[in-house]
Amino acid sequence: MKLQFISIMLVSCLSISAYAETSTVKTSKTLVKQTSISKTLSTKTSTVTKAVPAANLFKSPISYLRNKQWDIGLVATATQTPYVGGDMVVSARPIARAADGFDIPGVSWSFSKQPKREIYLGAALDEWDHKRGDSAQLKDMHDLKQAANVRLGATWKQPKGVTNLEIGQDVRAHKGQQAKVRFTYNPEPYEAQLRPYVEGQWLSSKMADYYVGVNADEAKAGRPSYEAGNAFALKAGLKYERPLTQRITLNAGLDGTTYSKEITDSPIIARDVVWGTYAGATYRW
Repeated sequence: MKLQFISIMLVSCLSISAYAETSTVKTSKTLVKQTSISKTLSTKTSTVTKAVPAANLFKSPISYLRNKQWDIGLVATATQTPYVGGDMVVSARPIARAADGFDIPGVSWSFSKQPKREIYLGAALDEWDHKRGDSAQLKDMHDLKQAANVRLGATWKQPKGVTNLEIGQDVRAHKGQQAKVRFTYNPEPYEAQLRPYVEGQWLSSKMADYYVGVNADEAKAGRPSYEAGNAFALKAGLKYERPLTQRITLNAGLDGTTYSKEITDSPIIARDVVWGTYAGATYRW
């Protein structure tokens, strides 16, 4: 809004200045030029006003979703579980992201947007394996729910890529928090097909203990009780997006995640590093 107001004021001042200078000249030829200049500046003022309409600085969620192009599709995933005795987790999941180069995961609403910066709200499911890899050794433990997070984030486009900072609050299972900061290498004009990234994660004690803790009534020989504190993780990966047509895009990826000792010291965790991969396609709406 401030940029729009300043632009309009500058153009208006130029218009007034040009009018004042031309009005001092009394020839009919100059008067014609004065009229021409006034019309031109008036047109420019109108153009500036239309270039950054106030409505675009704050849109309702419905208007925002309607006016954006979205890549929506389905991918098959295969991910290692960190749990003792767990199997590889194979599943299918939907994917969605706006086709604007910001690389915001999932469906989100950007309530504050600039050409190279967005602040958004969103929702997403936890990446953690709430079924513990269907481990036979852990079936006597309490069942876990699939956590669902409300997310608040900001993302910035930089010359070499995109930085994303996000915090999440679970509203369904552990009621804990998490924070992520990610840098994706995707230089201007932000259309790279191969995109490596690195991501740091913080997990609150509520979240970490929910997934890797062992309650007193779950403890037994070889599985002592365990309470996890705040934990950290480091994730690195590679995304590949290749357009097959104007609307259909092939999506594939590979990633690895390593955890801090608050996670790996748990008696029900068997792996320090877990690997995952996915492949599928999206359709641009």
